[in-house]
Formats: sequence, C-alpha cells, structure tokens
Amino acid sequence: MQTNKIGNQVCQILGFQHSKRFSKSLMLIMLIMSLLSPSCVEEIPEESYYTFKGETAGQYITNRPESYSEFALLLEKSGVMPLLNAYGKYTCFVPSNEGMQKYYEAKGKTLDDFTVEELREIAFDHIIKGFEVTSKEFVNGASLLNQTMSGRNIKVDFEGLFEYRLNSSSLITDSDVEVHNGLIHIVDNVIIHTALRLDEVILADENFKLFAEALVLTGFDQKLTPIEDESYVPPLSLPNGLGGTAVDGEFWTLGRLYRIPQSKKYGFTALMPSDATLNEKYGITDIEGIKKKASEIYDEIYPQDAGISDPTDPRNSLNRFIGYHLIAKKLPWNLFIYQYFNSGSTPNTGHAIRTFDMFEYMEPMCANTLIEVRTLLGAGDMFDEFNVFNMVNDDPATAIRINRDNYDNDAINGIYHEIDDILVYSPMVEQMLASKRLRMNPASFFYELTNNRIRIGHGTPEYPSQGWFFPQGYFERFKGSNTSALLYCDSDDRWPDYMGDEVRADGLYDFEAITLPIPKGTYEVRFGYHATNNRGVAQLYFDDYPVGIPLDLRILASDPKIGYVRPGSDSDDPYGYENDKAMRNRGYMKAPATFKTLSPTYYGDAYNSNVRYQENCLRRILGIFTFDEMTTHRFRVVAVKSGQFHFDWLEFVPLEVLEYEDIY
Repeated sequence: MQTNKIGNQVCQILGFQHSKRFSKSLMLIMLIMSLLSPSCVEEIPEESYYTFKGETAGQYITNRPESYSEFALLLEKSGVMPLLNAYGKYTCFVPSNEGMQKYYEAKGKTLDDFTVEELREIAFDHIIKGFEVTSKEFVNGASLLNQTMSGRNIKVDFEGLFEYRLNSSSLITDSDVEVHNGLIHIVDNVIIHTALRLDEVILADENFKLFAEALVLTGFDQKLTPIEDESYVPPLSLPNGLGGTAVDGEFWTLGRLYRIPQSKKYGFTALMPSDATLNEKYGITDIEGIKKKASEIYDEIYPQDAGISDPTDPRNSLNRFIGYHLIAKKLPWNLFIYQYFNSGSTPNTGHAIRTFDMFEYMEPMCANTLIEVRTLLGAGDMFDEFNVFNMVNDDPATAIRINRDNYDNDAINGIYHEIDDILVYSPMVEQMLASKRLRMNPASFFYELTNNRIRIGHGTPEYPSQGWFFPQGYFERFKGSNTSALLYCDSDDRWPDYMGDEVRADGLYDFEAITLPIPKGTYEVRFGYHATNNRGVAQLYFDDYPVGIPLDLRILASDPKIGYVRPGSDSDDPYGYENDKAMRNRGYMKAPATFKTLSPTYYGDAYNSNVRYQENCLRRILGIFTFDEMTTHRFRVVAVKSGQFHFDWLEFVPLEVLEYEDIY
C-alpha cells in the first residue's frame, strides 16, 4: 500500500497527465518503483495511523493541544472555531505550535497584539470552505483551484515524494487527515500571503521596472486597484419559485445543490516581459524604447490613431501595448486552459477528446482586441503544451509562453506571470483570428465567474450536481429581466458539455449576453446546446435581429424536423457526412467531435464517444452576419415556453472556412 502511494506521487512529480506520456516513460517509472519496493520502505507502526473517530476539524485541532493549541486559540479569539465545528465541507491547513511561534517572532508580536480582524484574516488564509482538497489534486508549481476564505491562492511546489511546500513558506508535514466535516493538512509554518495589490507587487519587482514604468505612465496601475464590490449584497433566495431561503448561501432545489456567491471580487492578470527580455530581444533599455516599439506595432493596425500622444488615452499605442498584456480576470497558470482540458471530477480526466487541441479566448484590457490561448498536443516526444498564446501560421515558434520559472505571483486582487516575449495584437494576430473558427464558451464572457472562483474547470465528487445562482446586476456582460435567472453549472461528469460546464437560464427569461470582440469579416454564427425534456422554447436574436422561428430545446436531433442519423448506423453513409449536409439544409449541425460525457449514467454505450454520436447534442445555425469592425456582439434569448435554456457555446466561422471545415 505504501508502494502504491509512492508510485502515485512519482507520477505527479514527473507530471504524467495522459496515457501517451505514461507509456513513453514506463521504463523510467518501473526503475523508480523497483528502488521503492516494500523491502526498502520503512514500516510505519500501526499505532501511528490516524483512526477516524468522527471529530470535526475544530475538535481535531482542539483535542491535540500539545501540537495545535496556538492555532486553536487563534481560532477561538477570531470567532472562527464554530465554523470548523459546523456541518459542511472544509479543507483546513493547520500550523503547528512551533510554526505559530515562528510567525509571532517574525512579526514581533504576541497573539494578544493582533486585532480580531487580523486574526480572522489569518484563520481564513488557512481554510477553504465548501470543498475537500486532497493532495491528489496538487499540481507541482501551480496554485490550488479553490481559493481560501480570504480569497487568496495557495501555490504548491513539490520538494520530494511526500513533501509539498505552500507559498514557499510552509511545508505540509501530514496530509489528507480525514475529519467529519472535511480534510486537514498539517503545516510547519503559517501560510504567508502578500498584503499588496497587483499594481503594488508589480512596482516592487525589480525584474519588471520598464513594464512598471509604462504601467504608471498609461494609468493602468490605477485600473488594477479594485479588490471587491462592497455594495454587493447576496440574496437569500432564488426567484421564480426555484427555491426557498438559503442557509449560508446554499440550498437544494430540483435535485441540485445551488450556491449563491457571497461576495463579488475583482481580479486581474498581468502577462509581462522582463527587463532582460526587452533588452535581449529588442534592445529596449528605457521607456522611450517601449514607446517606439509600441508605435511600430499599433500605428500599423490603427493608423488613424498614430498621432495620439497622451499615454492615458486608450487609442494611444503605448496604452494599447500595456493594455494588451493585462486581463480583468485573476488567472493562475492552470486556469488559462489547463483545467478546462482536464475538467473531470477525477484529476487529469476531462470531457475533451484528448487528441484534439482546445482553444480559449479572452479580452484583454486593450479594448476590442482578443487573445487566443490553446493547447499544443504532442508538442514534444513526451509532453503536451498548455498556455500557448497567439500562435500564427501554425508555427509554434511564433507563440508566446509563460516562463515556468516565474509565474503565479500572487496579490490580493490579482496575479502576474513572466512571459518569454512581448504579447501584441498585430496584423498577423488579427488575421489569424479572422481566418479560423472561433468557438467560445459563454462562461468566458463573464469574468466574474473566474474572479470569484466559480469557474474552476473541474467538478467535485462531493457535489456532482452543483450549480450557482446569480442575482440581477452580478455580471457586467449579462442583462436580463426580473424573471431571468442566470445559472452556472460546473463540471459534472454526466453531461456532454463543452469544457465540462454550462451557462443556463430558467423560467420565463429574457436576457442578453455580450460576446467577446470578434474580428471584422463575414461569419456563419452558430449556437451549441444539448436538448432534454427539461428545456423550454426560446426566440433567439443576434445583434437585435431575430434568427429563425423559436427554437424548441426539448426536441432531440433525431426528430424529423432536424433529421439526425447517428454516424455508423447507415451503411451508405458510414461517417455521417451526407447526413451532415441534410441537417445543414434544415439549419442544424451535429455537435463537434472534440468532447464527450464521462459517465454512462444517461448515455449508455455512447458515453465515451464524442458527441457526434449523441442525438441530444447539436448546433443551430443562426445565420450569416457581416461585421464591419472588431467589436462585441449581443446574443439575446426570450422564452416562448418556460423551461431551461442551455447555453454551451457560440461559434463564429468565416465563410472561407466553411469550404474545408472539419467535424471537430
């Protein structure tokens, strides 16, 4: 049993995440395992094992004063101890008495010198509420997906087979201790988080002095200061009779656990080239050099704005240069795309068909521009790549990448990463985006999902049917009537959802979602969903134009109105290509062959096949639209018959791509 655990740790440390990696490294694993056979592993006395006795996290800490009395006292004085004795799910990182004393000494204080608010912040820094985060979910060098109750990220670095260091300050000495209401990890020191905002940590980093100077000159430093919308008050219940009064932001209704976000936080990400990179690649040594480089790039694509000299003007080239490196989402390394590719409730599984690249799009703080981040599968002999930015001409050498030696640098309201080159919205990047199919998850439209750790890219075994409800005004890019309830359902292995999640509306909705910016051009626009008898009927609009007759989301693709035939069931059309043409003539398409459901519960023998084989997954063609400029667009939905509206993705396909478009 000990050998198996070590073997799992070896796989995590080596970074194996796909079977092809594992197969190519099997000999290496076997060699390591042979060195770690039971004969050379020290036997642990039986009395050393922790036996589960039904203690809560609070009781576990209190009942061991010889080890954790200082943290127990902090929890009592801060008023947090009752939380850890309550029903629910918690992950608690518990510092030892020695670690607490080291922290007091470093601060030059005793416990009594801290205010109650300061003690509560320390306590919340060590507690993740609502989730049991096991060591199996740790990824070497990456932040945990679930934030602490103080809204902070905890970064994990592997230092050995059983050694995990958190935020470079605390070593886990005992992991995965089960208690009645969650899990405990014992740490040797208090977990340290910076108290600075993103603008402050950037200005304090000596490696990015040139970028920081330009950040201040353009005024973007002030745009990176918001932390939380203090005016937000979470509602106590759902509208439309969907549920009763919430208890601590949670309630069950219609067979699903729903959560109401208890805060509305802002978040930002900076992708920055270092001074060394600017100097080595472009000879830039001062702010004038950055201005010159910015003019070379943005005066070409925006010639009408070439004469604007005020760096705080959004049309100024330096302003665009800096803004394109900033995103209004707090994105640790694994939330750019890695977790959407690995979206299952079991680590390193996902709804994605793992031989096809995945693409995610985001709008930077340079208005009406777009960043593409993608996977690059099989980029090397053993390894796949994630977080490949703006690759043009299918040439990996053109892509921008995060420096894996300097990333996930945390701040109160953001995070920053070093990149290996400048990130620019050039004519080549614009052409790349305008000449390919853009498939967008609507969850990417709403940055609030990411900033409040709602869209985290994986499900949880504890809550396989978890959903989120949002009150009116929570989202900047969503406008709805008082009868419109927007919901978000995170990764559930049972559903055939693109990227494993879905945006939904219930009831008699009338809402409008604002898309990301789309390059100018002529596109076929499509809407992706899956049909069930819980859905309703809706009239769809795109940029205020009604598109077709109302869409009945209850009708399966096999209905004669749509005419789906499962590929392989017709010997005259084994791949379904002729049926594809017939469906297009009726305004529909099969779903793309790039994702699947992970569970056979509802889909029988089709569950592990791509969704082209599932008759409830399809695309509705909204029409052909010409965009005269790069800008956002409006997707409006009005209920004709009450029920669920399932919103899984939008596609924008240039007309020239239609001639050679694949089924993926």
